[in-house]
Formats: sequence, C-alpha cells, structure tokens
Amino acid sequence: MHEYSLAIGLMDSVLTAAEENNASVVNHINVKVGKAAHVNPTQLEFCLKSIADGTIAENAQYSFEAVDPEIKCDCGYAGKPDETDDGLDILEYIISLKCPLCGKNAEMAGGTELSVESIDID
Repeated sequence: MHEYSLAIGLMDSVLTAAEENNASVVNHINVKVGKAAHVNPTQLEFCLKSIADGTIAENAQYSFEAVDPEIKCDCGYAGKPDETDDGLDILEYIISLKCPLCGKNAEMAGGTELSVESIDID
C-alpha cells in the first residue's frame, strides 16, 4: 500500500509545522488529493491516523479536497480534459494526454498533487 509511505511524508510535514508554531495539539488536517494522483483518500486517512497515534495529531480530524485533472497544450488549450467519443473513461483519457481541441499531445498541469493544504492547531 503506497498510501502508507505517502502518509509518512504528509504527517512529517504536519508535525514539523505544528512544532515550529509551538502547538500542543493538531485539531484538523486538510489534504488536497489530485484525482490523477492514484491515491485512495480512505486508505490515506487510515494510514495518517495510524502514524499519528501517540503524537499531538492523534485526535485530529481529516478532510480531503479532490482536485480535478487539468492539461495544457501548445495550441493554447488549458483546462480539464474531456471524455472522448471512443468510450475511454476519464483516467484512460488523461493517460493518453490528448488535447480535446486539436488532438495533439498535451501535458498534465494539475490533478496529480498530494499535499497538506492547511492544519488547525492549538
């Protein structure tokens, strides 16, 4: 489960920020998860809670903000990829990285992030 190794990095960031701000408790952690990041928020939350056990974040609440994928193309298109007419689902479409305007190869511009957006501490 790769969510565990990702959770370690996220929790390290949370605890470092809390320590730098002289916090005694972490109340809430808000995490941004890109839909194309291949991360399961439920599994990630389980891992974060396991890692937080025995720390000032052990009773923290979690929220996860889903970030839609975005692409950009040399033709000037920047935005969300569309599903294609040939039956591909959205993740298959993103993997192909085709521009919905011109059909040329595009590149990912968002939707792969995984980051702590904010924490609430006391």
